[in-house]
Amino acid sequence: MRNRFKFCTILMIISLILLAGCNKNQEVRIYSSDINSSISLTEKEDFFSIDVINDLEKYLRQGVSINEGLRNSGIVDFDEAGNIETINHVSLATPFTWRLEINGKKMEASNFNTVLKTNDEIAISIQSTEQKKDDKSLKFIILKLNGDSINRELNHSYVIPFVPEQSVRDIVKYNDLVELTANNKFIDTVRGYSPKAIEKWVIKVNGKELIENGLDMKLTPQDEVEILLERI
Repeated sequence: MRNRFKFCTILMIISLILLAGCNKNQEVRIYSSDINSSISLTEKEDFFSIDVINDLEKYLRQGVSINEGLRNSGIVDFDEAGNIETINHVSLATPFTWRLEINGKKMEASNFNTVLKTNDEIAISIQSTEQKKDDKSLKFIILKLNGDSINRELNHSYVIPFVPEQSVRDIVKYNDLVELTANNKFIDTVRGYSPKAIEKWVIKVNGKELIENGLDMKLTPQDEVEILLERI
């Protein structure tokens, strides 16, 4: 089943849940209060698990700075400049960036030391630094690496800009994370991991396993390509 995001103006508001779109409204509002801390979701999808939502609810609270709350949650990583780099093992390829707002105002990394007050409203979204003002949607492909319970260290997802005529092969070769076999038809290694004799790589597009030679399949915006490690 294809996961989707709903886009609002130039922002892709996500419902802090791993991978999701265009026809569904997803939005997270985190209210900081020592009495009534709550998160209001308009739609629940599969982008991040409910545990992610609970972590943010627990750590983003009154009297705590945004920076402290995000770092203490254990699900947000930052780059050297203090900008959000990944959320729950989800990375954004250029030109996408994470956007954080408090009470409707964009917060730069330099303001992440702002201390939260009762009824502050926080929204986390994805934006493109190259999007035109009249373009109300982001076009992207999701590459999901899934080691399942076999190798959880492989688990990571990447939001990649969509390019016309983009194939599955183009996506799996993103950033040299995946190496193909000598005949260029099958997955050999993922982030340096080679499957054992009782394991195999499975490639899925929107939840459906690809048939042989499926790497040449052309993709459309919001498609999800998953590379899954399975036991034979």
